[in-house]
Amino acid sequence: MRSHLLRPLVAALTVSVLAACGSSDDDDAPMQTAVGTITAFGSVVVNGVRFDDSVAAITMDGAPATRDRLRVGMVVQVRGWIHADGTGVAGSIQYDDCVQGPITAMNRVQNTVTVLGQTVRVDDGTVFDGVTLRDMNGFAIGDQVEISCLRDPALQQIRATRMERQGVFQNGTSALSVKGTVASLDLAAGTFMIDGLKVGFAGIAAGNRPAGLANGMTVEASGRQFANGTLTADRLRDRDRDRISYPDGDGLEVEGYVSDFVSLSSFKVAGQVVDAANAVIRNGTAADIADGVKVEAEGVMREGVLVAGVLVLKLQSNVRIEAGMQAKDGVANTITLLGRTIKVNADTEWRDRLGGSNQPQLITLAALNPADRLEVMAFKDAGGSLTAARVERTDADALVVVKATADGKTPATLVTLAGIGVATGEGTRYRDASGTLVDATTFYDAVQVPPAVPTVVHARGVVATLATNIVDATRGASTIGELEIGGD
Repeated sequence: MRSHLLRPLVAALTVSVLAACGSSDDDDAPMQTAVGTITAFGSVVVNGVRFDDSVAAITMDGAPATRDRLRVGMVVQVRGWIHADGTGVAGSIQYDDCVQGPITAMNRVQNTVTVLGQTVRVDDGTVFDGVTLRDMNGFAIGDQVEISCLRDPALQQIRATRMERQGVFQNGTSALSVKGTVASLDLAAGTFMIDGLKVGFAGIAAGNRPAGLANGMTVEASGRQFANGTLTADRLRDRDRDRISYPDGDGLEVEGYVSDFVSLSSFKVAGQVVDAANAVIRNGTAADIADGVKVEAEGVMREGVLVAGVLVLKLQSNVRIEAGMQAKDGVANTITLLGRTIKVNADTEWRDRLGGSNQPQLITLAALNPADRLEVMAFKDAGGSLTAARVERTDADALVVVKATADGKTPATLVTLAGIGVATGEGTRYRDASGTLVDATTFYDAVQVPPAVPTVVHARGVVATLATNIVDATRGASTIGELEIGGD
């Protein structure tokens, strides 16, 4: 478990909770809040801290909930206690989705979906649930989905951390909710806008509306009717009032995207003002901090500012590999798949999905065995080295996946991705960036390799043995064999 400079920052845990945690030696320490994405369970892991959640009060979208409903990819606020060894205990866990409703548009080139007028970007870090194919191809227009996200104000994007399919949307029955800033408020007509969505609230009695409803207020609108681009709300909730004021001395760690960057001593993460002038920076340098960069800031509150002791750049994966593990090195902290050595570090996320668990458990490098099927999201640096942002053990599967920019190509027979060869042939299926089937000539003509800006290719195939480093996408050995330009 990685060490933390943070101290807990919740107002207080009850005496009974502290006693239950066996933390009598830490009774005088302050409380802490961690805001971030659930990455594993056993108990619940957020921002690298394993919190005991056995006594936690859990709420989901404002309603009491049980521990078994929490899922990987949910962005939560954990208020609790962190011990000197880096483990913690949660007094409360709060989850609120970003948007819930039907998919009305999909753009496979931009990797976006539109839900209740909100444009949501998905990427290799998004956890997909409720679908067989755990990627964007498992969804369709008309699907009812719930999305958890981290907002990227600088780029005006919603970045999905989790997208769950909940069946087919049924107007009048399916639950709908959206959160955002009120604009174009018309009190007489009972309407306002949240980004591209019109919200009608005329049916909500004045006494049940947020006090002082005005443009610029952050609200949650929910209902069960959506037609002609309008959500008919039966409930409005003032989300500005949900914001927590952190007293001086409280500890806070928050994951999110940088915005309003002025200097290292003045920027925001998830809306929280941060001063990282004296922070230890991991996975990069001060020059890498800019609007739109994903980070985790850890520190102590001072007059409304999070004074960060540690600032972690969250490596954005640009390589995806799904295959059997050929080797591991516990001294060098590496794993090898398809002949590629991948480094792991203190910020790598680990989880184990063996058995199809809804709450995948935390796993370690030491627990991995040769031939374990791993899904690895990695960052390829300028020198070509790979560092894992996430390692996930899954059930055995013949499918092998490689997604990365193209290093080289031999038209119709071979494309090389992140140093891994993918063999193609007459039976290979090819798709362009929109997902449309194309012939081999069209596909290979579209794939650019250095010194041009290289093209991202998503390849699926098989391997003959665990020791094989060339992916077979010829469809000669199996019915698996497909290459797509881009792809989520």
